[in-house]
Amino acid sequence: MRRLILRALNAPALILFAIFGVALQTSLFQSWPLLYMQPDMVLLLVVWVALKREFLEGGIVTLLISDIAEIHSSAPKGSFMICYMVVYLLIRLATKLFVIPSAGPLTFLTLSASIVWKAVLLGVLYTLGAMTNQWKHTLILLFPGALIEAAIGMWTYPLLEKFDRNTFRNPFAEKALEDELQLEGEGF
Repeated sequence: MRRLILRALNAPALILFAIFGVALQTSLFQSWPLLYMQPDMVLLLVVWVALKREFLEGGIVTLLISDIAEIHSSAPKGSFMICYMVVYLLIRLATKLFVIPSAGPLTFLTLSASIVWKAVLLGVLYTLGAMTNQWKHTLILLFPGALIEAAIGMWTYPLLEKFDRNTFRNPFAEKALEDELQLEGEGF
């Protein structure tokens, strides 16, 4: 019973992690030198749910956490949601086409997701007519921001893996849970 409750609380806990990450971003990284090294914790969670969750659950979590990030920004309504969903769908496509076996490709995937996210945001701002001087700022900080994102991802992904193991969301824990439920159903 405990396993089922922990498993059900996994997605709400990820949303709480996103809230905590956005609160950290909007408070801690607002001073001048730290502003340029601000990691996007929501993007890391989007990459994680795109890789480790089913399509529907990952999509819903992505929509919810992107809305949380958008509420705490001054971006036009819907722009972050579009960007995070594009990244989510592209990563889902990449997992169908490529095998991502270890931390090296996962770091490269995070780096690429950060670059794609910023490029999609520039495209959204361009279509809204709000990209006055934003492209200069984005181009200057594109690669340093992506490197920071990849570096933070190298520390965040093992923690999320441990979290998934403790809440019985990894494949090995799911298999053990199915076996246990099957044995209980047979009277053992």
